[in-house]
Amino acid sequence: MCILDFFDNHAWLTTLFMVPFTVGIAAWQINRQFKYTIKAQRTNKLDELHLSIYKEIADKIEACQAALSKTYATTLTLPSFFEIKVIEDQKAKSAGLSGSPNSILQRYPAMTSEQSDVRITLANVLGVMDKYEIVFSDFSTMTRHIVETAGKLDKAINNFHSFTLQFLPMDVKEEDQVKFGGAKIVNPPLPEKEALSQIRTLSEVANEINMDLTSYMHDLRIEAQNSLLSPIFNDKKAPKRVPGNPQYQVLTRNSSQKTE
Repeated sequence: MCILDFFDNHAWLTTLFMVPFTVGIAAWQINRQFKYTIKAQRTNKLDELHLSIYKEIADKIEACQAALSKTYATTLTLPSFFEIKVIEDQKAKSAGLSGSPNSILQRYPAMTSEQSDVRITLANVLGVMDKYEIVFSDFSTMTRHIVETAGKLDKAINNFHSFTLQFLPMDVKEEDQVKFGGAKIVNPPLPEKEALSQIRTLSEVANEINMDLTSYMHDLRIEAQNSLLSPIFNDKKAPKRVPGNPQYQVLTRNSSQKTE
């Protein structure tokens, strides 16, 4: 009897021999599918985490840029308001009036509150980066430039506030109005020509630094996108900022560079 006839007459042996092989193939397929499922789940969870972190820091960056914009507007317009008030008062006095109805609306407490908002919102941005230090570990150079620029801005705004304080109207509390002859607002003397020039100079210095910091917030958002979202969107990259003046810095994760 040949071997083929033997297996034909004992088919159960063939089935028996095939069982371990079949089971092995099935186990390998199940294990491979399991590993793939675990990997896919891990990737999805990582993508969700990246999206969550990006949303968190993007929201903080947006709040900081809004605070910077508000401070910029105040610092930019106040010198012009002083200049307009001076001109209008001169015209009114030439017409025999005591002064023009035009008034300075800015107040020192509101201006310092705007400055405080910049500090707080920037601290919130840096707080997210510190909270997810492992994610932002290669952002150290950017962080250093941002912190240094924020310090310069704070000093420049302090100088602007300190000098303009002496010319800003002051609202009088109701209980103190008797001391000021019933006046609700105390208007100090307006700045002379030299003081107006100084206010304008201090404004320009502060706003130049403000623009730098606002731009760096934009750079940070772009780098955060490219770091956290690029792997999710087939490695697409958001374009870096291209300033109109090539002398201005563009911050990147590992260095600051000037556009060519």
